[in-house]
Amino acid sequence: MKSKKTTPRKPSLWRAFSLSFSALCVLLICFSCERNNINSQNPDTPSPPLRLPHGQPIGEIATAQIGKEGGILTSKDGTITMEIPAGAVDAATTFSVQEVENVLKSRSKSFRLLPENVDFKKPVTLIYHYDKISMEGTNPDMLFLAYQDKGGNFYWANKTKGNRQNKTLTVQTSHFSDWTFYSQYDLYSENKLLNGEISLVQGEEIAIELKATPQDNFEGEYSQIQLPEVNYGNVIKKTVWDYSPKIGKLIVNAGEGSIVYEAPAKVDKVERVYINVTINGNLGKDNLGNVVQQMQIRQPVVINPEGYFIISENGSEMSALDFSGEFIQLVGSQLVAHFPNGYILSLYTYDGSVGGFKYNLHGTPGAAVIELTQSEGKGGMIVMRPKDCSGKDPELYFSPGALNMKAVPNRKGEYFEGEFTVTLFSFGYCQKPSSKNLSGKFRFKNTI
Repeated sequence: MKSKKTTPRKPSLWRAFSLSFSALCVLLICFSCERNNINSQNPDTPSPPLRLPHGQPIGEIATAQIGKEGGILTSKDGTITMEIPAGAVDAATTFSVQEVENVLKSRSKSFRLLPENVDFKKPVTLIYHYDKISMEGTNPDMLFLAYQDKGGNFYWANKTKGNRQNKTLTVQTSHFSDWTFYSQYDLYSENKLLNGEISLVQGEEIAIELKATPQDNFEGEYSQIQLPEVNYGNVIKKTVWDYSPKIGKLIVNAGEGSIVYEAPAKVDKVERVYINVTINGNLGKDNLGNVVQQMQIRQPVVINPEGYFIISENGSEMSALDFSGEFIQLVGSQLVAHFPNGYILSLYTYDGSVGGFKYNLHGTPGAAVIELTQSEGKGGMIVMRPKDCSGKDPELYFSPGALNMKAVPNRKGEYFEGEFTVTLFSFGYCQKPSSKNLSGKFRFKNTI
């Protein structure tokens, strides 16, 4: 789609102001393409356990007093539900669930479930809804719920039951801590994934790796997740890569568990290519208890023209008609994009150039602000709202997610590039509550 670059606008809130990618390395499986077997070097050598710091809270907390009669509590975003059966506790107990930072840096969301040190007399049922999470690049049948203990170690919940139709993962547990889901087999492309799709521009290339973290104990209730350092050639015997439609070029790195996809040098509109890998071997059991010897994983790749600014809302994408940006050293960035439906989206970062910016007030060093102006009569939206509309709590609640600036230009002809996820709240939220979830990506040249 053609895009017109315009001189940056100066919204009223643009003023003089004073202004990380952390990735989990997952297992690289040595394989070869079709007709070549995959050899394991030390298949029986155990790797160290996967251990990471606990994530910081990023979402609203949901709480409930539940007693011996039992009850149900669901996270504020509806993703995870805990069902406490009658007789699980003897007296009224405070239960809570709150989204926390996903330290695995995977596509899943993580939640802190409390109380952590209560001895439940009956197991609690956890239901994780992944219907709002893109499963492209993984196989839902190979997803298992997992928890992180006090020491930061991760454990599979081996008795996880999946339901593809309802898009849920369910397990019974007495362990309350930080919970998420984890995939045994996954496709990974560093820092290029948004809403399950790899985003490229014309002429760009990307390496995609096949990674595995097989479970080693299906019979136990839990098993520790290991660091992905072991070559699982004794699990995966053969892989076959393909792509469709045949635009661009796919190069298989035989024996290294990865491919390189090269986008075509020129596209006139947004194009999509689907990369597929067929995996054969002793792949373990899925979350229905079936023994798996073959599976497929598909990864969409979106190829954009030279410059773009795209947002996604409720599963639908929309490209900006025009967009512009300005970066000032030691101050920050301002980006503005105009969309066909009347949206005007303004993005601000403060006191920084590239990296991840959490949302906060205008002018907060190291923070970002996103504002949305809508068509006449619909009002504006911003990344914050009152935490308590009764006025008892004066603090503000800020949107989860972040604005990730991957590149800023130091001179004309260099690029702005980044992506974001955000929840925007209406001005006057307490009088007329309204919110919307947006995600977006952009890459365009500085024309100033």
